[in-house]
Amino acid sequence: MFDIRRTNVGLRPVVALILAVQVSAPVYAQPRSAPPSTASSFAGALSQGWTALAAGDLAKAAKLAESAMAEQPRNAAAVALGVEVDLARPGSLAGLSTYERWLAGRKIEDPYVLRRIASEHLRWVGQQSTHPARLEAAKALAADGDPQAAATLLKGAVAGGQMEARALASLGDPQSVEIIIGQLQVPEGAKLGAINALAESGSKLAIPPLLRLLGDIREDTRAAAADALGRLGATQAIPQIKPLLKDPVFPVRMSAAAALYRLEDLSGIELLDELMASPHSAIRLGAAEAMAVRPTASWQTVVRALTSDPDASVQLGAARLIAPYDPQLAASVLERLSGSDNPAIREEAARVFVQQVAGDFAELRRYLRSPDALAAVRAAARIVELTR
Repeated sequence: MFDIRRTNVGLRPVVALILAVQVSAPVYAQPRSAPPSTASSFAGALSQGWTALAAGDLAKAAKLAESAMAEQPRNAAAVALGVEVDLARPGSLAGLSTYERWLAGRKIEDPYVLRRIASEHLRWVGQQSTHPARLEAAKALAADGDPQAAATLLKGAVAGGQMEARALASLGDPQSVEIIIGQLQVPEGAKLGAINALAESGSKLAIPPLLRLLGDIREDTRAAAADALGRLGATQAIPQIKPLLKDPVFPVRMSAAAALYRLEDLSGIELLDELMASPHSAIRLGAAEAMAVRPTASWQTVVRALTSDPDASVQLGAARLIAPYDPQLAASVLERLSGSDNPAIREEAARVFVQQVAGDFAELRRYLRSPDALAAVRAAARIVELTR
């Protein structure tokens, strides 16, 4: 099986492909056994196809692409043209059927062409205002350096869109981080989403306002602020987090111990060790999540046992944790959960599989066609990430 994690892909833009064909030194080399006249005819057909595509004559370009693929079924330049013709027609997953028909029984994928399909799918979803995964698609494109996607998110954030601001802030955008910090000043506002976005941002700008929230009257805010500071690597927050180990509320104490552990301070290790042996599986899972940054000798034993817990949500969390160490076990758990009666569990299992377990392009292509829109978008985002 072709392993994308071991592949260092050099991507070639469409223009380079056109120029390469026109100077008869194509990016995708012609079979050496092809007679000169055949190779010349093939290159000419490709050149005419790209010219027709540039002129907007999709019918002619499609005909020439089909002809090229029929003449040299294994040539990647031919399918590149065919996919580009498909991408010129609006629609979800344009080009995927053409690519898979060309791929047939081959074991080696073409990362450049697959990236084009995935990128355009993200762009298509990002333009659908009512699509449930619109923001996720726009965020994936912005993370890939797409200026239009980033500008769209920023426009929404400046206009007051909380979700747009949080999506962009999670990528470290300074202006969006400032917007989210401003949202923390609203007493009656829901702060947990904003705190999580600041934690994901990695921005040091978030540390001072989060420090102030450690003394918030709401216990969930105190717990979330401690967790966020741990995720941000804010070692300067250790003196303010330590007192929360004696907070009267258990979730706050647990978050403080987890944050300190992330910051390489062992003040809360006794509490975490105690929680790892708790009779309640959800508490053991929470402790395992806290210690995942530096697993102890017994950590994997606890997590492996949790993959068989009667609670499906605990199984799901355990599969996510064990995936880097035992992807086969994680895959088997997620496969089992894909048949759950709970639709939320089924959908999240698919999403975890795409993000943490999927080991080759064939699996990701399968999820591109998932009925769960978010799983499909995450599969596209993963392809784009792996072919950067």
